Amino acid sequence: MIKSGVINGQLASLLARFRHVNSIAVVDGPFPTYPGVETVDLAVTRGFPTIPQILDQILPLLDVSGLYLAKEFDANVEPGIVAEYRSRHGGISPTLIAHEEFKRRVGQTLGIIHTGDPIPYSSVILTSG
Repeated sequence: MIKSGVINGQLASLLARFRHVNSIAVVDGPFPTYPGVETVDLAVTRGFPTIPQILDQILPLLDVSGLYLAKEFDANVEPGIVAEYRSRHGGISPTLIAHEEFKRRVGQTLGIIHTGDPIPYSSVILTSG
């Protein structure tokens, strides 16, 4: 039995397969689903868990070389919330892309981690080497 770390079997499996040149999306509650892309649905209620809560748990476990964020996040979300969310990106400076491009890239990821986060445009794509 696992004594610490990620105990959700589906999430642990996805994280174990996150390797060189792979990407994983951690998305907000209303984000669309993608047929053909594995989705680990962790959403319990609106607002739980949040994207920062998930990042706090998984970033220490992963070799992440890049992070994509929709540029609309800064433009449409209160600056204090933007600062709080960005502080949880593990010190990785995000590459900002248009939301439409972001959605296209999510469809090419290894998997999607769906949260209950209500903050618009707060979704991130993590990349490895």
